[in-house]
Amino acid sequence: MLKHNSSLPILFLSALLFQACEFDHGLGLSPSRISGKVIFVGTDDRPSNVEEVRVVAAARFPPTGVSDIFFSNAVDFAADSSEYEIILPYGNYQAIAVLWKPRNDDWALESLLGFYGFDPFTFQASLKNVELTEQNPEATDIYVPALWGFTTFDARVEGTLTYRGNWPEDTEIVVMGGFTQVPDLNDIGLAVLLSLGGINFTLPQNVTSYQYELAVRKGDYKFVGLFWKGRNIPWDKIRCIGFYPAANDSTMPGSFSLPPEGRITGIDFVADFNTLPDGVKLGGGR
Repeated sequence: MLKHNSSLPILFLSALLFQACEFDHGLGLSPSRISGKVIFVGTDDRPSNVEEVRVVAAARFPPTGVSDIFFSNAVDFAADSSEYEIILPYGNYQAIAVLWKPRNDDWALESLLGFYGFDPFTFQASLKNVELTEQNPEATDIYVPALWGFTTFDARVEGTLTYRGNWPEDTEIVVMGGFTQVPDLNDIGLAVLLSLGGINFTLPQNVTSYQYELAVRKGDYKFVGLFWKGRNIPWDKIRCIGFYPAANDSTMPGSFSLPPEGRITGIDFVADFNTLPDGVKLGGGR
C-alpha cells in the first residue's frame, strides 16, 4: 500500500513517501507506455544493500497524490544499462526518474539516482517531460541516467525557501546546492563542483515559498544557496539569488555540521529575483 507522509523528499517530487509498494494502477492492457533504458554510472559506488531499482513517471510536479505516480518493472541494476517499461494512461508526464530501494527498507522518493534530462557527467540538467496521446501513445528510447554516487547522500538539510520578486519569464531552472566551502559566486566551475556536498535540480517553479529537503553527504557545510539559470545563459554563468545567512551577519553565509545520517532543520532563507542579473554578493556588496 502506498501511504502519504508529510515530510518533503529531497532532489525530486516533494510531498510523498512510499512505504511497502503495490504497483498496479488498474490499467490492464493500456496501449500507452514509456520505455527506454536506465544507464548506470559509477558502479564502484553502488551500495551492497540495493534490493530493487525502478523508474517512476510523475503526472504532476510536485505530485498531489499517489495517483500522480507510476512505477516501471524492476530494473536489473547489476548491469551497466537495463531496459524498463512503464504502462500508464495518456497524459503529460512532467518528470521521469530512477529510484532505488535499500534492502529491508521502504520505498522513498528521496532515494533518487537520476532523472530524464540530467547529465551526470557535466551536472547539467533540465527537467524533461514526456507526453502520451491517442495519436502518439508510446514514448520509446527514453534514456534515464542513474548515478550510484547519489546513494552516499545520507544526511538531510531542511528548511523554508521563500521567494522575493517576480519569477523571470525566461527561467529555465533553479538549483539548490550545499557546499563544504564558500563558492566563488562569479565562477561556478569545476573548483566549485569539487566542494559540492548535495544538489537539488528539481525544485518547483512559480511558487512563493517551498518547504525543501536537501540530501547531502556528512560533513561541515559553509554555504547553502539557490542558483537561477535563464534559458539563454550558459551553466557557468548561473547566478546565486539567495543563501542561508549567518546568525550574526545576514550578508554572509551560515555554517553547520552533519554526522552520517544526520538531519538539521530550520535552514531557512530568501531567494530574491530582484538581485538579477548579477545575483547576490557576499558581504552585501554590489
